[in-house]
Amino acid sequence: MIISRLGVHRVRNLVEQTVVPAAGINLITGANAAGKTSILEAIHILARAASFRATRLDQAIQHGQNELMVTGTVLDSHGSEHRLGIQRRRGETRVRVDGRDVRNLSELARHLPVQVINTESQRLLHDGPKVRRSFLNWSVFHVEHDYYRDWRRYDRALRQRNAALRQGDLRLAGSWEPELCSAAERVDAARRRFIERLIPELASLVDGWLPDTEITLHYRRGWAAGESLAELLAAGRSRERETGYTLYGSHRADLVIRAEGSDAQHWLSRGQQKTLAIAMLLAQSRIVAGCGTVPLLLIDDLRAELDSEHAARILSVVAAGPAQCFVTAIDRATVPMEPARWFEITEGRVREMV
Repeated sequence: MIISRLGVHRVRNLVEQTVVPAAGINLITGANAAGKTSILEAIHILARAASFRATRLDQAIQHGQNELMVTGTVLDSHGSEHRLGIQRRRGETRVRVDGRDVRNLSELARHLPVQVINTESQRLLHDGPKVRRSFLNWSVFHVEHDYYRDWRRYDRALRQRNAALRQGDLRLAGSWEPELCSAAERVDAARRRFIERLIPELASLVDGWLPDTEITLHYRRGWAAGESLAELLAAGRSRERETGYTLYGSHRADLVIRAEGSDAQHWLSRGQQKTLAIAMLLAQSRIVAGCGTVPLLLIDDLRAELDSEHAARILSVVAAGPAQCFVTAIDRATVPMEPARWFEITEGRVREMV
């Protein structure tokens, strides 16, 4: 997917403007606080109706204003053009796709899949299972078309069962278990298929980036191997009535990431952790691209905690791929590659450099 035109209105410190990026690598340079990350944030808002910098989208609205708007023209893998638009007024988000209002954000995500690589990427290693489940869910959503439906089935059954547990209605809780188990098996199988593809793709990157370090991935599905989820749920109802939530299932899954047999976040240095996290995100993007949907890459401050050699290796992989990419840097000289288009941002205004 390629953004051919980006319109920004009242986002952070950005001046209202239209940016015309290249299909390849777009380099955005400028001083600290000039608005480099805000441009990437605007693209992310267009893609997901959410910010990667703030928990609430209202926080991205320009100071003193009561709304923001981001619009874009997107070309899909078949060359068809689509118009996307996000408007956020205090407490209300409006999403438009090709001139019509859209309530289901999954439709927006299919038009513009986006991957962020920044100083927060190490959360894959540092944070809890929820972050890694999100990594898996986003991946499989773009690889297998039925996955979203199966996950929605699972999530609905889980919420209904949890509500019944909190009400103390064990019979009602049990009535949701067949649906929960059926959806869980499909979710689990889809995640495993993706991980089988991820392992060799990841190895092709880390073998060169982290030589002499064995990286392994292990999937924990959310209930013990060899155990029946249906039996576990039936046996655990009384205890779960006390907790008010379901203790077993796909919502408890995790992707365990190890280096030399130990927890990767404790074994690797900060720079190595960032390298591994980026390798996982790029391997993920390669797999998704191989299924016909090329994610757009947003790379913010790559040199943070990375030396020039590792940064150059990563950017060479990005440049060799099919993805449109936006890279930020303070100075052009710190980016060891020739961009397709170079922009400079000053006081929130972007201008193309020749």
